[in-house]
Amino acid sequence: MDIDVPLRSEGRRNRHAERYCIAHVLATLPVERLSFPLTLIHSDKPDFLLAIPGADVGIEHTEAVPENIAHADFLREKEDLGPDAYFTPHASPGEPRKTANELRCEIAADKPGSGWCGDSPEREWAAAMAHHVKEKMPKATAEGFVRYPANWLIVYDNWPLPAIDYAKAALYLMPLLTDMGAFSVFDAIFVHDDSHICEFRGTPIVRALVKPSINAQSAGLTHR
Repeated sequence: MDIDVPLRSEGRRNRHAERYCIAHVLATLPVERLSFPLTLIHSDKPDFLLAIPGADVGIEHTEAVPENIAHADFLREKEDLGPDAYFTPHASPGEPRKTANELRCEIAADKPGSGWCGDSPEREWAAAMAHHVKEKMPKATAEGFVRYPANWLIVYDNWPLPAIDYAKAALYLMPLLTDMGAFSVFDAIFVHDDSHICEFRGTPIVRALVKPSINAQSAGLTHR
C-alpha cells in the first residue's frame, strides 16, 4: 500500500493521511490483537472497514492540525517563505481564521512568541486532541454513518507543540474524553504522531506505544 504523504503544496489530500495512519496503527498493534484472515477496505462513513472474523471494525480518521498552521505551511512550501528552521507557533482550537497576507507577515517576522512553561505543552495537547475528538462524535452518529460491532477513531496529531511527555499528556486527555462521552461513540481512540501512538479506551488503562518503522520511505517522512 502506498503510504507516501505529499506536501500540502503538492496535492496532499485526506486519503493520503488516512492511508498513512491506518498502516501505522495496524503495524503497531500487537499481532495477537488481530484475527486473520483480515481485509482492510477504504471507504467513507467510516473511512475504513477492518473486516476480521467475528468482529468487524469501523475506523474513522481525523487530523488534529490548526487551520492557520496548515495554511502557513502551504505558503512556506508554495512561495518559499521564511527560514528553513523557525519557532513553533502557538495555536488554540477553534481560533479565528487568518488571511494569507496575515500569515505571510507572521512568517516573515518569525517572532519567538511566549514559549511554554511547566506542563503547559501536555495540557494544550490534551485540549487540542479532545477538541478534534469532540468534533467527530456527532458525525460518527449521524444518519448514513455505518456503525460496526467495534468502532475506532484515529487522530493524526500534527498540532504544533514542543516535545511532549506522552505519559503525562495522556493522563490529562483521558478524563476529557470520559467527560464528553467519547467512549459511548468510539470503542478505542488512537492518537499518533510520527513516532508514538497513544491508545485510549473506556477503562483506566491507557497504552502508549512506540511506532515501528514499517519501511524506509515512511520512517523518514516529516509531515506538516
